[in-house]
Formats: sequence, structure tokens, C-alpha cells
Amino acid sequence: MASSPKNKSADVIVIGAGHNGLVCAAYLAKAGLDVVVIERSNYIGGGCITQQLVPGYHFSTFAYTAHGPGPKICEDLQIPREAFTIVGFDPANIHPFPDEDCAIQWSDPDRTAQGLARFGSRNADNYSAYMKFIADAVTLFDDYFISPPVSYADLYEHYRNTDKASVLDAILTRSHWDILSDYFDNEKIKCLLSRADDAGPPSEIGGLLAEVVESASSGAGIDNISGTPVGGMGKITQALAGAAKRFGAEILTNAPVEQIIIENGRAVGVRLLGGREIRAKVVASNADPKRTLLQLVGKADLAPLHRERVQRIHTRAGYMKFHAARSAAPVYAALPDQLKNDPKSANCVRIATSLQHYEDAWTDCQRGLPAANPIISAQLPTAYIPELAPLGKHIFGAWIRYAPRHPKNGSWADLRQPVEDNVVNMVDQYAPGFADLIEWQRLYTPEDIENETGMTDASIRHVDQTLDQLMHQRPVTGWKAYQTPVEGLYLCGSGVHPCGSVTGAPGHNAAHAVLNNWPKR
Repeated sequence: MASSPKNKSADVIVIGAGHNGLVCAAYLAKAGLDVVVIERSNYIGGGCITQQLVPGYHFSTFAYTAHGPGPKICEDLQIPREAFTIVGFDPANIHPFPDEDCAIQWSDPDRTAQGLARFGSRNADNYSAYMKFIADAVTLFDDYFISPPVSYADLYEHYRNTDKASVLDAILTRSHWDILSDYFDNEKIKCLLSRADDAGPPSEIGGLLAEVVESASSGAGIDNISGTPVGGMGKITQALAGAAKRFGAEILTNAPVEQIIIENGRAVGVRLLGGREIRAKVVASNADPKRTLLQLVGKADLAPLHRERVQRIHTRAGYMKFHAARSAAPVYAALPDQLKNDPKSANCVRIATSLQHYEDAWTDCQRGLPAANPIISAQLPTAYIPELAPLGKHIFGAWIRYAPRHPKNGSWADLRQPVEDNVVNMVDQYAPGFADLIEWQRLYTPEDIENETGMTDASIRHVDQTLDQLMHQRPVTGWKAYQTPVEGLYLCGSGVHPCGSVTGAPGHNAAHAVLNNWPKR
């Protein structure tokens, strides 16, 4: 990366070279502003990276699925189709159960319905109706994804007296589990179609909102496909960094920000660790809201009321990440015989066997304990992209939900090994022999994830995606979109509208907020 004099100035400083920070920087540089991106690590990408954790094995260390940046951002930023190639997954979702049964969701809805028929004709017949409900729900937010957020009241008014009004009401007032129960009477199918992420268990009111908002992004790249890039998730941030630099942005790595400089109530630059200062008219932070406003902004520079509101932001959904280098693909006992020898059937596997399983994992975490029986969402990216590992070898990765950043009993140094052993043993119950074929493994605890990425409490979407922390309330009710109470300080990361995950939309929207407020020349 380019070097710079000890002290310099710019139009805009972007803190953090994660995917949203790079999107924001690229748009601002394209608009003709002098932009400097400041990254604390020695690499770009934040949580959207590819690393050789073991020589020859290329892991997507944290984020492992891309929902963006989609066609608009790629076209706006002149990112060529060949910059990254997204591979989609089919089957899209596999749920094994302890009785060696499994439920499978395919990209073909007819094939999925045929597979669900064995659970009862009502379940199969209603699958298409449920998927229509989801499609209708996603369309509610299509117009509000690459745009500033609107309030729930505005949404109700917009869809009043339309056929979408009842869909919106269901999303905002009911739990995902209750909505699923309208269509299905089999708990295994409801587990297959449930989601357990930052909103907590599927019994949480409004928990479906995050899924449908995120789904409004559709996919990544010019071809608009959700999946994993050939070469790993780092291909996306490499392409975004390339775009930002082509438009003139400067990217500095190994440059930790010690403090955002605020003078007369306005952000005017940053001070790096070691004392170097960079001045700017605007600062846009890709760091999460808590890190930005409680650590990088000095206590005296943020009114006590605003500090209290930021402190109350929920970042309760602590995650862990498990990686393994394997000599062979795992084989799940519950798979039909015709799928057992296909490594693609070991991808997109979620171990979550009942509503109680979801709720217990969440409750353990809220009590300060790693989930005794965690939710495991596993991938085998080498099933689709074999070049990520040596010939004949495989990469296994899994998000493990949930675990507290600050455990109640002991430190993560004490808990790491028993928790890692528990994860391996749990997968081994569903894929016999799983442990025997591991050649290397590593568990990233919530402490590790926060230390590596800077994400407070290992909240991978920066802010829990609960009903009270989405749309106009993300991250805090009453703030102007993407602006903080500190004049000239913006948020451009996953903690602002529309959502977390790899979409690029927060960076896009924040950049446009900066440009819309920029003094006319």
C-alpha cells in the first residue's frame, strides 16, 4: 500500500478496510473526493478474507457466504465480471436429525416439495405457498435496501390496503416459528426452514425480518448469485480495494486508529497509534457502533445520553468459528444413500434439531455460558471449489452459535479446548468418523473473533438484528441515517441499515449520505 508523510489531510477518512468500508471509499473517491482508508491490520478485508491457516488450505476465515455486492454496486464501481466468480450451492440447506432422518431444501421448489411429502401431504402442498409468502415478504423491502431506512409506520402506510399488508403485519408482529406453523405441522420441516442468527431463536417476535431484509440483496456480482467466490471470500474485498484505488483512494494498513479527533463537536480526523494524525472534513467508520462511539470517540466528546444509548445496543449473539483441514469429506448418516458419496451433500448443513434446541443454545449464551448443545452451520467449500485445498483434501468450516464474549465461569483460555472438543464430538454424532479424518483444526472463540476483526462481542453483524435494531432503528432510534450525534462522523459498516452479512449496501448508502450532505462546490 502507498506510504504517506507523517501528517496529512484528506476530504474523507474511512476507518476500516472491510467490505463496507471499501464500498464507501470507492463511491466517495469516484465522486472526486480525496479519500484515505485506515486499516489496523496488515491486510484488507476485515471479516471478509481468505487466509492460508494451514499451508495449501485457503480458508474463508470468518464470512463464508456472499449476498453482495450485487449488480448495481459492481456496475457503479466498474468491477469486472472476472474480478470474482460466485458459486451457488445446491442443495441449499440440509438438516440431519438424531434419528438419522433428514430434511433437504433444494433450489428447485418442486424437488423440495417432493422430498417433504414423506412428512405428510399437507407439508408438501404448502411448501410453494410458504415460499410465495417469503418472496412477497422480500419484495416489501426491495425498494428500501439500497436507500436510507424508513420507519415501520411508513411501511404500514405504504402497503395499506394492498395485498402485502397482511404479509408485513405477520413479519413485524409474529415469530418465524408461528408463521411456519401456519403452513407446516412437522417440526423437522420447521427446523429446516427456520433461521437462528442475531435475532435469537425462531420463537422470537419479528425474528423473520432480518432474513427478508437481507434476502432483498439477492446475490453477489454482476450475475447476482448468492454463494462463495472461487478463491474464497477475500476475492470480494480484493476487487473492492482495486476499485477504490482505481478511483484514487489511498489505503493504509498497519495503521490502528487510537482516537477520532473531535474539535468543537465535529470530527476532524484521526490519531493513529504512535501519534500520527490525519485530518479530514468527514470521518466514516466501518467499525461497529460500540467500538466507534465508546472507544474511538473520547468519553468527553459524546454526550452522556448518547453514550448510554450506544451502551444499550444489543450485541448478545456471540459466535464462534470452527475450521478443519480434512483428508476426506464428512458423510452424514442421515443422508439418503444416493447422496452420501456426493461431497456437495456435506455443504450447507445445519445441526438444529428442534425449537427447544434453538432456544436452549440462545438461553445458555444469555446466562454467560457457551451453548452446551450449540447450533452448528457447516460448510464444505471444497465440494464446489476443490482448488481451495490440496488435491483430494477438504476444508470444513462452521459457525457455532452461541457463546458469550465474556463467559460467566472461567476465561476463554480455560474454555477453548472443552468447547472445541464438544463441537467435534457433536458433528461426529451426525457424521460418524468425522473426528478421525481431521488433520488440523482450530476454534475461533468470541474473544478471538473480536481480537482479530475488532467486532465488539464477536457480533458478526455488528448489531443484533432484532426488531428494535433494524430499519430506522439501526443502530439507534432517532439518529439521522448513517450519521452519528458527532457532526461529521458517519457509520458505514454492518451496524447500520439495511443489515449485516456481505452485501455492501451499508457502505453504498453511507457514501450517498455523505455526498448528499457535502457542501456544494
